[in-house]
Amino acid sequence: MHDAPQHTQSARGRLWQMLPIDWGRVQEVTNEPVPGHIKRWWFALGGTPAYLFFIQLTTGILLSFYYVPAPDHAYNSVAAITSNVSFGWFIRSIHKWAGNLMIITVILHMCRVFFSCGFRHPRQLNWLVGCGLLMCTLVMGFTGYSLIYEQLSYWGITVATELTATTPFIGDALATFMKGGEQIGPNTLTRMYNLHVGILPVTMVLLIGLHIAILRIHGVSELSFEDPRQVSTSAPRPLARSIFGVKLLALLIALAALGAMIMAVRNPFPVQLIAHELTLESSRIFWIVSAVVLATSSVLMHNGHMYGLMIWLFVGTLALGKLVFDLALGEQAHTAGWIIAAVVLTISIVYGMARHGHFIEGKGEDKPFSFFPDHLISELMIGTLLLFLLTLLSLVFPARLGEPANPLVTPDHIKPEWYFFFQFRLLKLTGLNTAVFLTGAMLLLLVLWPWVDMLLEKIAPKKDLGVYVGIVAFLFFLIFTVWEAIV
Repeated sequence: MHDAPQHTQSARGRLWQMLPIDWGRVQEVTNEPVPGHIKRWWFALGGTPAYLFFIQLTTGILLSFYYVPAPDHAYNSVAAITSNVSFGWFIRSIHKWAGNLMIITVILHMCRVFFSCGFRHPRQLNWLVGCGLLMCTLVMGFTGYSLIYEQLSYWGITVATELTATTPFIGDALATFMKGGEQIGPNTLTRMYNLHVGILPVTMVLLIGLHIAILRIHGVSELSFEDPRQVSTSAPRPLARSIFGVKLLALLIALAALGAMIMAVRNPFPVQLIAHELTLESSRIFWIVSAVVLATSSVLMHNGHMYGLMIWLFVGTLALGKLVFDLALGEQAHTAGWIIAAVVLTISIVYGMARHGHFIEGKGEDKPFSFFPDHLISELMIGTLLLFLLTLLSLVFPARLGEPANPLVTPDHIKPEWYFFFQFRLLKLTGLNTAVFLTGAMLLLLVLWPWVDMLLEKIAPKKDLGVYVGIVAFLFFLIFTVWEAIV
């Protein structure tokens, strides 16, 4: 006769026996205290691209069920997804905007690491991994719009292969590999598809895993918020001159926002891409989601979180833009509503400026806090808000289609996606060979920057020459991007 306790084991006990893991030990390992400076929103940008990448994977899998990677069917399959498949336009719009935001957040994250000197010893390897992720993200964007097989896709591939062919020693081989032969044809689209849905996602998953593993081994950088001018020369030099670096990053982000507004004014979206096309049901969804996000961000802002203000301003501006478009195009919109929205938005800006010194992220003690549940809950909230923002962008600016690819007709005014505007303007100014050489030199400088920074420190200790190099580089990128957008 067996012992009674063996027969009276609870279902929960039997379940845990199937997975014999010491959960106490797992919690101890994974719940390492998080440095207090991570409470500041600008130091927690790394998780945002990871969220967006997961959204890209999910929506990409859904789109792959209907996409046909063949030149004769690719464009028509995308058109069917956009027009005929239930919620296909929405999934495709989410996929598109998640890709654009992922590129933006990866660039911002690398700017933060750059200006806070988070690439210095012993974190050089993680900088190299980050550079690899940036390159993969850009190539993912390129291969993604190549699959649509519209005029932008076809002629974008044409220009890209011509640029690649001028690369010394290996250019011709790389261009032939990209095209799948001597000319752009069916093999070209197949290779773009294999890169986009197979090779690049797997590579990025491995790089993200390696990135997190290295971060976990070294730990999150302990940043000092003391003014470096007040630090004793005999004290250890802080890893990041945070006050200076954060102010610079804020300035550069503001300049980027100004450039985006200039592009929007001088080169606005075509009429068919604007939110006035929203159906009554879509408009209701837009206003409901806007209200939820504004309410949530208002609570965050009231509690002293600066990212609550930023989300509030972003969504408020988007909603205000919808009202302006409705008024400009004669849609049914009340003037009173526009005035109220403008007043509320203005008050929020003034309120945010007045409370700048009261935000939690801008002051206070930098005491470590627990990863679980404190930091995890914050990350989940940010992920939820990202989904709301993607929904709003997809409703206001849904993904549409251009003209089908036509090898016999060269468009008069063809431009790549915005993240290649810098390269396109450089190509126009300097010519093919020079543009390729300069691009290669800039990429090499970016990858080798930790060692270049060490050299600059030896030449001029504690002068932060690398920071000024970063400012100049970002300004050139911004100026060239805006220049290409407005001409």
